[in-house]
Amino acid sequence: MDALTPLINGLNLHAKLVYSGGVCGRWLMDHNSETSVWFHLVSKGRGFVHSPSWPDPLTLDTGDLILFLPHAARHFLSYSAEDLPADECDNRMTAWQDGEAGFVCGEIRLAAPKSLLWQALPAEIVIRQTEAGTILTRLLELVISETSTPRFGSDSVVERLCDSLFVLAIRHCIEQDLVRKGVFAAMQDKRLAKALGLIHEQPWQAWTLNTLCAQAGVSKSVLSEKFAALIGHSPIEYLTIWRLQIAAHWLLEPNMTVERVAERSGYESVPAFSKAFKRHIGVAPGTFRRV
Repeated sequence: MDALTPLINGLNLHAKLVYSGGVCGRWLMDHNSETSVWFHLVSKGRGFVHSPSWPDPLTLDTGDLILFLPHAARHFLSYSAEDLPADECDNRMTAWQDGEAGFVCGEIRLAAPKSLLWQALPAEIVIRQTEAGTILTRLLELVISETSTPRFGSDSVVERLCDSLFVLAIRHCIEQDLVRKGVFAAMQDKRLAKALGLIHEQPWQAWTLNTLCAQAGVSKSVLSEKFAALIGHSPIEYLTIWRLQIAAHWLLEPNMTVERVAERSGYESVPAFSKAFKRHIGVAPGTFRRV
């Protein structure tokens, strides 16, 4: 098991397919979000991204994939590089075969979108079909094939494929040297990857710096210095942050109370849990549940 697997499993990230089909006319897509990753795969034709991140509208052609993280600038997808409709009133959604362009659009909700985990990734991730690599190219082709000729269970199949798209997009960022700080960059260091894997896989273990270093086979000074340089926190501070990331996902479950999450997270009292949660996530647990 590599270091990324327990991290993704611990966050319980799943893609939700929002739209798959064709678009015609003066279409506009407004999928901005402060809490979710939105992704758009061009399955047919062409689209244009209007965003202050690029001096001119960005062209997306068949097979191109773009992901917007919550810290991305406000943006729109449109039918034209010159024209940007004021709203979505002119949208004409069609079956894939009838559309001038086709898209597969999905959402991955993040429990703590402002955490250091996600902020370390690029706000916009653009992967051209020509630079996707063999595995990602095959996956994109599978998604396009499944959405262009829907069959029984197609939406479920596409959602599971899109889970893998997200992981491969992270790998693309790492391999293209687009991530130089943060947890994903730290995973490229074998000494840190072992320690991070232990934290992500066994977050409720009573880790100390000594036991973590012994299990990872690295000295305390090296581990502490590497964590500070790449992640900006000590190993034990990061362990706390990771536990609270998991707690944030638990708080989103309808049957989980703040009291139950606090107990499950190992805190002796709700006030102690609330203080730690607010310090690292930015809002109190009760407020977080209501957002």
